[in-house]
Amino acid sequence: MSSWQTKSSRIVYENPWMVVHEDQVVMPNGKDGLYGYVGSKSDSVYVIPVDDEGNTYVVQQERYPNKNITWECVAGRTDNEDPVTAAKRELLEETGVLATTLTELSSIEIANGISTFKGTIYLATGLEKVSDQLDEEDGILAAKKLPLVDVKRMIMSGEITCVQSIAAFLMAINYLEEQKGI
Repeated sequence: MSSWQTKSSRIVYENPWMVVHEDQVVMPNGKDGLYGYVGSKSDSVYVIPVDDEGNTYVVQQERYPNKNITWECVAGRTDNEDPVTAAKRELLEETGVLATTLTELSSIEIANGISTFKGTIYLATGLEKVSDQLDEEDGILAAKKLPLVDVKRMIMSGEITCVQSIAAFLMAINYLEEQKGI
C-alpha cells in the first residue's frame, strides 16, 4: 500500500478564517477518490488559567453551528501573532484575567481527518483579575471561576463537550498532578 497522492486540488470556499479544499486523490489502496477538508488560516490557542488555590475559569459561549450554549476553556485564533501573545490576549478578552506565566503543555491537531487546524495548549499562572468585561462579539456569555475538580466532573458528566477544551483541561490537570502534586 502506498501513501495518499494528490492528483488535483481546488478551493471550493474561502473566507478570512478558513479554506475548504476538494482534492482528487489516489488513496493508499491505489484507488481514485475525492477528499474534502478545511484548512485554517491561523492556528489556535487554548488557555487553562489556574490560581494558587487550584481554581480555573470556564467560559460559557453560544456556538453558531450547533445553535447551542457550551462551557469551554479559554480559546481563540492567533490571528498570525505569536501564540503566547495570543494566549494572553484571549485570556484577558474572555475572562478579564492577566497571567504572569504561560507554560506550553502541548500542540494538538483538531479533527485531523477533516481539517488542518492546529493549536497550542497553555497553562496560565500568576493570575490577576483586572476586568469584568467579556468578549461579547465572539458570543462569550459568562466566565465562571471554579475548582479544577469541578471541571473534571463537568467533563465526565457531559457538561463540557468541546473536544479541544476537554483535551486542554485534562492536560493541565495531569501536568499539575505530576508537577505540583495537586
